Amino acid sequence: MDPLSQVIGLLKPQAVAWRVIEAHNGWRLRLPTADLVVFGQAIQGRCHATLADGRRLDVEAGDFLLMPAPRSWMISTTDTGPVVDLKALIADPSILLSDVGDPVVTRLITGAFTFAAPNAGLMIGLMPALVHVRGADVVAGRLGALLTLLGDEALAERPGRSLVLDRLLEILLVEALRRQPSGLPDARPGLMAGLADPRIGAALRLMHGHVQRAWTVLDLARQAGMSRSAFAARFAEIVGAPPIDYLSNWRMALAKSALSGAKTPMAEIAALAGYASVSAFSTAFSRATGRSPTTYSRLAQTAPVEVEAPVV
Repeated sequence: MDPLSQVIGLLKPQAVAWRVIEAHNGWRLRLPTADLVVFGQAIQGRCHATLADGRRLDVEAGDFLLMPAPRSWMISTTDTGPVVDLKALIADPSILLSDVGDPVVTRLITGAFTFAAPNAGLMIGLMPALVHVRGADVVAGRLGALLTLLGDEALAERPGRSLVLDRLLEILLVEALRRQPSGLPDARPGLMAGLADPRIGAALRLMHGHVQRAWTVLDLARQAGMSRSAFAARFAEIVGAPPIDYLSNWRMALAKSALSGAKTPMAEIAALAGYASVSAFSTAFSRATGRSPTTYSRLAQTAPVEVEAPVV
């Protein structure tokens, strides 16, 4: 299984709190700071998205936005007039509607993804600060087809609408990550950046494909066809962590997932995470998390982390 599939499978993404927003004529809507991965798609009409850093994006029908943990931002069709908070819109969905004449209609779908505890934070490392997919650019592609299906399903009242939208949004998440463009000013280190680099990507696939192997930086450098020092420097620059630190973090993520689930013998979990003995695994896990594997497992299974549906 490739690294992205492994991470997505571990995180079990779910779309939560999605909603369709309709607004007429000139309007301004403020969206709150969120700790999750937020998405939005313009289904009808056009608007502007103003990000927390001041950047302003023109959003056309079919455009899709994906942002990890954004600070408060705004969507609008005008630069003047009152600003409506999303909570107010949720309380009164008619607040941005007009019953006069033939209004200019904008429809959006917005929401957020949540991920399985305890490794939800891994997703932030996968993504740039912004993914903006232009609807006109992907009409003939996979993402274009998914965007079309999403818009059609969001506006329909078919049986099973909620279930279908959730599944489409999960697939959209994977497709948007696959399509992450290179060279963006907001690009940042992470797994996707590493996979896009032929040599670093080869090393990442080996680390994920053979996580139990006792990898050294020299082993990985040889597999990537690079010197040890050049490989270590390039890996840290592109992925955001030294190779062995990245491998250790991935092993701990696998261990946390196993410890949080069904009862699995500790020896199996230690082997899964690439440790030759339970004692070596226990020492490494305690150092990384501040808890022994036994304590972590007990707490995870008796008081699992609950993710509250965000207001998005």
